[in-house]
Amino acid sequence: MRVLLTHEMFPPDFGGGGEYVVLRLTHGLRAAGVDVQVLTAGAANITSFEGIPTTRLPVSRYRFNLAVRTVLKSARDVDLIQTFSYHAVLPSLVAGRILGKPVVCYMLAFYPDLWRKISKSPVVGQLRVWWEHFLVTRKYARIIFLTQDNLDRAIAAGVRPERALLNSPAIDLELYAPAHPKEDAVLFSGKLDERKGIYDFLAVAQALPHISFRVMGSGPDEARIRCMASPNVEFIKFERGEPLRRAFAAARIFMLPSMGETFGIAVVEAMASGCAVISSVPLDFSGAHIRAGDRQAMIREVERLYGDRELSLQMGAANVKLASQFTWSQHIRTLLAVYSDVLGNSPASLQ
Repeated sequence: MRVLLTHEMFPPDFGGGGEYVVLRLTHGLRAAGVDVQVLTAGAANITSFEGIPTTRLPVSRYRFNLAVRTVLKSARDVDLIQTFSYHAVLPSLVAGRILGKPVVCYMLAFYPDLWRKISKSPVVGQLRVWWEHFLVTRKYARIIFLTQDNLDRAIAAGVRPERALLNSPAIDLELYAPAHPKEDAVLFSGKLDERKGIYDFLAVAQALPHISFRVMGSGPDEARIRCMASPNVEFIKFERGEPLRRAFAAARIFMLPSMGETFGIAVVEAMASGCAVISSVPLDFSGAHIRAGDRQAMIREVERLYGDRELSLQMGAANVKLASQFTWSQHIRTLLAVYSDVLGNSPASLQ
């Protein structure tokens, strides 16, 4: 089987958790014997990453929307096009229609209400809502969502249930484990922006000066966020791999009060590292589920779990078991079943 994988960004370029999912999925497909070609935007001189050959268009990820000719050229000899939201979807869909190739789309996130809240102007927010709705309702061979929450929203928006399915991503579980003993700290890890809830995290830290908080992340507003932080907030240099895993392993509590997530990879990493979790992410974890923006609930739950060390450690142990369900082997098996199903249909049935 030959698959063309298109995404607006591919490592070593990272915009967030979506790139991690795409990378790990690519490795999984190749390990299963699938011939995967990667087409993305970026520096043309980078022709591979971790042994994965890549073709990169020297354009911004936004201009990738116009790359129909390049996708057409790259897709002529493949069986299927695998694309990911947002900016690789449209050229891939057009190319697939022209060539008669099935297109499978991962909708990495679908949260229409969020854009109105965090966009700088109502017009920009509404345009983002329209664009996301436009992409999610196209006629793909299959459209895959990473969370049940996003899948339910999409079906309510008009996506045909028989074309849509859930396939939760995973982490490399063998790389994560809790430290012994756990340190008395509340950790935040993620992009330092409003959507991730970093400003709520800082407000909670300011309200609880007797508790130790840690931030491991990066973003364009990092300097401003550091200036805003109270003295009980420690900033750790963001580094993927072992430094990030050590931060998860050490912390007793992990807090991610996000307004919207692709999936919540950081929550699963924290779970596998034995953290009690306080988060708005709709995953099954032991800790406290809170609403995004509800700072009083965040303060209350941090005080409760920080003050009861034994309870938080019990929750962390429960989370290690819960995280064990998120395996890449299962994710790839589900995806290969989708491919087999799609390629078993005639092109006419996929229109």
